[in-house]
Amino acid sequence: MGSIFFSALAQGLYEACLPNNNLADRAVWSAALSSALSRLYSYTRARPPSRTLVDPLEAFISTLQQDRASCQDAVQKAGEAVEATKYLAAKAGRAAYVEAGKFKGVADPGAKGVQVILEALFSRSVQAGFPT
Repeated sequence: MGSIFFSALAQGLYEACLPNNNLADRAVWSAALSSALSRLYSYTRARPPSRTLVDPLEAFISTLQQDRASCQDAVQKAGEAVEATKYLAAKAGRAAYVEAGKFKGVADPGAKGVQVILEALFSRSVQAGFPT
């Protein structure tokens, strides 16, 4: 699922920035993130809360789209969504095929991976002058 999302995100950023050789600002990132999530949703039945990587992605994107929310706020919401996966029943993804007791109290690995990527993008975006 992650490869579908990040491939669609890269495509959205490329298409938005290439014609005018622009840098990706907050509006471009927001649109590309939303488009990538929509693309992912066309391939999976996973929707929050599902104990998958869509939980932090949805939290991040919906928070970033709020007018007064910062990138840091969005990353924090993604982290909260990852923490919540510790207590969710798996509805989709690999965890849906594993006995529930085996991962109770453990964050979903895909969700955690997305959190790490978002945190890395946020710290880079601050360095690059991305509006926080």
